[in-house]
Amino acid sequence: MRVPSLLLTISLFSILQSAGANNNTILAGAYPQRMSDRYTEKDGLPGKKISNIQIIKGQITAQTDGGQAVFSDGSWRSLESNRQAQFTTVPADIAKLPAGVKIMSTAQLKNGILWIVTDRGVFHSLGDQYIPFSKPKAYLTRQPPVNIDAPITCVAADGTGNIWFGTTAGLYATNGADFWNPVDRASGLPYENITCIAFGNSGDIWAGTSEGVCRYTKDGKWQYYSGPRWLPNNHVNAIIVDEKGSAWAATDGGVAHLFDVSVTLDKKAEHYEQITARHNRGGYVTGGSLKKPGDVTGGVVHEASDNDGLWTACYVGAECFRYATTKDPAAKALAKKSMWAMLDLLKYTGVPGFPARSVQRKDEKDVQGYNSNETVRVAGESDKIWFTSPIDPNVWCKGDTSSDETDGHYFAWYLYYTLVADGDERKSIASAVTALTDNILSHDLTLVGPTGRHTLWGVWNPKFINDDPQWWEERGINSLEILAYLKLAEHVSGNPKYAQKYQELIEKNYYLLNTVNQKVGYAWYGENHSDDQMSYMVYYVLLSLEKDPDIRRVLIQSLDRSWRFAREEDSPFFNFVYGALTGQRCEAEKSLETLQEWPWELISWRCDNSQRTDIAFRSINISNRPKSESTTVVPAGERHLERWNGNPYELEGGSIDGREEEDGSAWLLPYWMGRYHGLLSEK
Repeated sequence: MRVPSLLLTISLFSILQSAGANNNTILAGAYPQRMSDRYTEKDGLPGKKISNIQIIKGQITAQTDGGQAVFSDGSWRSLESNRQAQFTTVPADIAKLPAGVKIMSTAQLKNGILWIVTDRGVFHSLGDQYIPFSKPKAYLTRQPPVNIDAPITCVAADGTGNIWFGTTAGLYATNGADFWNPVDRASGLPYENITCIAFGNSGDIWAGTSEGVCRYTKDGKWQYYSGPRWLPNNHVNAIIVDEKGSAWAATDGGVAHLFDVSVTLDKKAEHYEQITARHNRGGYVTGGSLKKPGDVTGGVVHEASDNDGLWTACYVGAECFRYATTKDPAAKALAKKSMWAMLDLLKYTGVPGFPARSVQRKDEKDVQGYNSNETVRVAGESDKIWFTSPIDPNVWCKGDTSSDETDGHYFAWYLYYTLVADGDERKSIASAVTALTDNILSHDLTLVGPTGRHTLWGVWNPKFINDDPQWWEERGINSLEILAYLKLAEHVSGNPKYAQKYQELIEKNYYLLNTVNQKVGYAWYGENHSDDQMSYMVYYVLLSLEKDPDIRRVLIQSLDRSWRFAREEDSPFFNFVYGALTGQRCEAEKSLETLQEWPWELISWRCDNSQRTDIAFRSINISNRPKSESTTVVPAGERHLERWNGNPYELEGGSIDGREEEDGSAWLLPYWMGRYHGLLSEK
């Protein structure tokens, strides 16, 4: 055993399987949500670099390069020089140590023995003397033996009488003599260059490093805190744990307070709704730029994005599932507002059945997007993407709408029509569905807008999908898409022409068989995660409507194959779609962990995991451009924020200064889908 048995105690917040009949249902009670408050000079610290932090006379006290400060009532206050406290890092009888040594760390056992790490080695008290301490050459019970020659950087004592040494190669728990217990990358330690150690009263180990903070929790898991989401600076000089069990880290850029708050997913959903509200631009819901980087109180600059239809569709889906689950009228109102904004994308283009990617009013303030010079080249012709609406000259429309967008529309239309709409609203949705589907049918299975040519990616015709080698990668997903579109059009209109075309594509053009290989098995460096998100949206529509057992058999085979590629990503969206449509077990436990791990803040802070020692990497050099990623996904709170179209194996990403903030729809959609389908239940 490499860590004290106390640390392996099962957490009170462990995920519980439901005792109900549905084996997929997971009960989600309160859980510890990771939080961080970061403090710098702008918060009252008298200096930037924090060299030490301790609890002195009941107050958190920090030693900075500009003097001392104490934390009181949520803020820092500088101490005058005549009131500064004595940090207990230097023993009273320091004269008994060799002259000129620099003390780096000290720890005292319950029996009174003092251990001191200096720049000239480690000493421990013996009677009235300090004795130099020598490490053994190796820890021989490992195969092969583990060398422990790495320099010792710090020392701490736990409540059992063990000594813990931090080194440049990990941690060692030792009795100070012949037993050395290594805790390193083989034990899951995220980073090994240890600078300081502290112990929590619940059994946690907190280890500061030169690249963040590592925490070993009472339920036997390592957590990693790195980057500006958690710390003002990654280099940690000292760390303490207060009586509540939260940690205070002194870094080269300020102080971080790392703590847990017991919340439920339901409360987290409420919190994300509040964040999403500031990203709601008249019904359109997307991410945006903070007016003050890293500060949500200053407001948001909205974006008329490439994918307003798709991202708003995710939000509509979330609110539809929420309303169907709770019957909360607020959810219905929000779903309706965003649904009608999506319908405006069809209205303002002036082209029957052609939705804009985005619309932006010319008098809107604090909105980025419109670019008169943005062009796209299709069929040898270059076209301006933005154009003035022929319906309202005060509106710009963004054209060249892609299948990403149409997938989002059909997904949102199906959910709103099924779960929310009344009679008149159903007529409006049916009209939109048939208009877009008729645009595609009347233009030989392509999407045509104001240019008179099909858009770059709005193509579903067999002469492209089946016969043109340049389209082989889209064969499966585009076949799946057009079948879903036609099925929904038939469902809302009852018009047999959609069913006839559906059968024609299946029987004459093999579109149903095409879907079997919907997920293209790329090498890892060529994976298209955006197509994954799109496909799961249309899987949901098509399999929810298709009742023919022979057709369903093939579609389930297609979904099952696609999910086998995606299941290792721990995506609750992919997993819950699979579980809802198949009734099979769908990694619901891992999905719940992902929902819990999503950070409380949705600022897209910069994250870099390339320095971690607890994960494996894969790399390749393509055209002299190296590409690397992890072989497994790290927890959502330890990587940069992304929607389900992002690459969860990516090592680094996010905005450098915390300028970007995401809305909450990417999280809200799978949460409420899981609740609606009984895959997830609040305890």
